Amino acid sequence: MGVDPHVLFTYLASDLSPCLSTWDFNSLFEPKVRDRLPPDATVRQVAAVSLLDSILKKFGTLSEKANDAALAKFLDCNDRCKSFSQIDETNLSEIEAVAVGEVRKFLWDFWYTSTGDLWLCSDCITHRMDVGPGSSVGVKGTSHYEKLAAGPLTGTRKSLFALFQREVSRYPLTEETEKIRSKVLGGFVQVKGSRLSYVAKSNAISRTICTEPLLNMLMQKGIGNLFEHHLETKLGINLSKQPDKNRALALIGSRSGKFGTIDLSSASDTISMSLLGKLLPPYVLGWLAELRSPYVTLPNGEEVSLHMVSSMGNAFTFPLQTILFSSIVVGVYRALGIRLEKPQPNGDRLGNFAVFGDDIIVCREAYDLTCQILKRFGFLVNAEKSFNYGPFRESCGADYWHGTNVRGIYCDALTTKQDVLSLINRLNMWSANHCISLERTIQYLLRWSGDFQPVPPWEADTAGLKVPLWYAFDTTIGKPKTKRLTSRLGSIVYKRYLPTVEKFSFLCIEDYVKIKGRWLFQNAGVVHHIKIDGRWKVHNPPGVLLSAVQGRLRDGMLISRQKRDTPVLYKKRLAVAPNWDYYDPCLVNLTPDGWRRYFFFVGLNLGRV
Repeated sequence: MGVDPHVLFTYLASDLSPCLSTWDFNSLFEPKVRDRLPPDATVRQVAAVSLLDSILKKFGTLSEKANDAALAKFLDCNDRCKSFSQIDETNLSEIEAVAVGEVRKFLWDFWYTSTGDLWLCSDCITHRMDVGPGSSVGVKGTSHYEKLAAGPLTGTRKSLFALFQREVSRYPLTEETEKIRSKVLGGFVQVKGSRLSYVAKSNAISRTICTEPLLNMLMQKGIGNLFEHHLETKLGINLSKQPDKNRALALIGSRSGKFGTIDLSSASDTISMSLLGKLLPPYVLGWLAELRSPYVTLPNGEEVSLHMVSSMGNAFTFPLQTILFSSIVVGVYRALGIRLEKPQPNGDRLGNFAVFGDDIIVCREAYDLTCQILKRFGFLVNAEKSFNYGPFRESCGADYWHGTNVRGIYCDALTTKQDVLSLINRLNMWSANHCISLERTIQYLLRWSGDFQPVPPWEADTAGLKVPLWYAFDTTIGKPKTKRLTSRLGSIVYKRYLPTVEKFSFLCIEDYVKIKGRWLFQNAGVVHHIKIDGRWKVHNPPGVLLSAVQGRLRDGMLISRQKRDTPVLYKKRLAVAPNWDYYDPCLVNLTPDGWRRYFFFVGLNLGRV
């Protein structure tokens, strides 16, 4: 595209200089800059610092250096789990001893019903099993059909295959699907464990993720869904809605100091089997040991024995760590005599604590003891991202300074038109939210964005240049690309960029190339065909029906998920906007003049004001 990140940073610093004219720019990018922000810093100044700090923080991710750093950190965490033998109870103060005891009690009671029975059972797990959206070891596709009807069943233990067979035999459709699949592809394929790969995090270090075998993932999803259900029942934590509650409590903490936010380093990779052996009932621990991967294959082919219970990529990792860290909060509150107020899962009540994975929020007076107990259990509190004093709090992707979200914008690539359009749209929204003009930066990016393609403000960031309708017809910006419909509704026809996806239609199988009476292995393992009555058909019709009734097919199409290592391709498509300038309060800060500010600053950044 020709966008130079260093030039981009220069223009951005120039736009932000009026807000920071009295500051030493060289000091803004040193470590722990937030700890040294002057107490009288305004929201606009802090937002400007955050933007400068974040804009290139993730640029050029997934480099070899970043991957090596991530692998070293993963292996170090695994070694720490191996060396962990017991909870550190040396020199416990009285209050710490009470808290540790309460954590143990709550974690033990969590797995039992009011009648004293364990709610965790094999039928409950298999009934809730699911394939998950990602890839699986040994399976080439990512869709429901490719995994359960047209791919091998991989797993670490034969017992998982026995559980799977028992579950599918209960329903005629799943049983018939498995019969045809096993006849063509065989039965169980045993593997040693998961496969490690990298995803983008920052330009300094990547994030490790482990791809699980298919049968392990099915059962992990089942037990993970069960964990989520009881998290909601016993603690009021609904994982699909909890991020909003975390952000709301962080905002309150930023304004009043009532709550502190705690972040942990590599939390998912530091939960050791030894630790859980000290805290969980043997029956529960046995299930986790049965469903986890005991080994992981590194990118260089080396196999490493895992001493952490699971990593990111395992479907029960996130709910399990939420249960564990919630129990620590409960134990601390009980020890301090603080009444635990649970959030309302499907309502507006926030409660007085929040846990979402390793994002932990507690009352100010419980902050220090919570950090101490976390360390006793072998976890590392990230001091740079944990806050209990001052006006700053961060949680679940939001950074609050005196109650205003000052989180910056992250740019990870500038190689395609959509990369540039996305950055322009996000910078325009940031500009409107903080009332700071970014005219030089936006004008620079516009020169490299290609043709002027206006889209409504509620469209996707990659769809085109998001502008109010007034600027969509502004011929001084570029050739107008919209026109009014002649219908009485007064809608607007416009073009937008949509990502292309790899898909296969089950409705036109006859159009595929015919091979003499043999199985056709097509589309990298996506579809198999067989010649029946002189016509080629999908070899596993029950599998197609099973995917259809579960809502996994779209218009008879099998949609393949975009692979992480392949670029996304876009095509222009027509769309209709019945109300172009619809005001979505989620787009701008919730203030009466939010839309007016957006209209003004977009025009200012485009050079039309």
